[in-house]
Amino acid sequence: MKVVLDIETVQIPKQDWARLVGVPVIWPEDLLEAGEAAQQDRDYEKSAFDGTFAQVVCIGLITFSDAMEPKGAVCWYGGDEPALLRHFWERLAQNRPAQFITHNGLGFDLPFIKKRSIIHRVKPSVEISLAKFRTEPVYDTMAVWSNWESRGWIKLDVLARVLDVETKSGSGAQVADMWAKGRGKDIAEYCLQDTYVTYACYCRMNFRQPLSKEVVLLHAELVELG
Repeated sequence: MKVVLDIETVQIPKQDWARLVGVPVIWPEDLLEAGEAAQQDRDYEKSAFDGTFAQVVCIGLITFSDAMEPKGAVCWYGGDEPALLRHFWERLAQNRPAQFITHNGLGFDLPFIKKRSIIHRVKPSVEISLAKFRTEPVYDTMAVWSNWESRGWIKLDVLARVLDVETKSGSGAQVADMWAKGRGKDIAEYCLQDTYVTYACYCRMNFRQPLSKEVVLLHAELVELG
């Protein structure tokens, strides 16, 4: 069994971030502290990619047989992060996948999920090795394409265009805005599109012809939690 996964995340409010790092919030309206406020804003923005200071709002998962036959797709989304994580780990306990296919999963998705699971005391049902320089149990399309050289890291939409497969439907930068507007279902659909694009890139990188999105995401489940 193999799974392709992707997550979408949003930052916690700046006040909560400042409390966690132990500093007072500096607002840009305070002209005497303008330089410090700008630096704090930069530090806050960097925290968006760290599971210490941001939260999972969506987890997309496509399941395949070892022969890469699609076995179903699901996307959990919503504000109940512990529930998202529990559903994710419960599904992995059922499927026991031998391989996780991701794009930047080693550097982002999987460490992020691990941190959030620890914070919420949601014990993982399986141990996922995040060792680099190998393709099992994690096949990271970004890492493999760059031969593990960070200078060669490539965005998923760029890789999709290079490999001539269906590309992303948007940008991760749009997720925060969609979340603020209560468009959780749209985020889930965007996330599933990313999982499909990751699958298609994986196929092309392994000299396989990817199945169409309509086949792979047939009867995909969108499950709102909180």
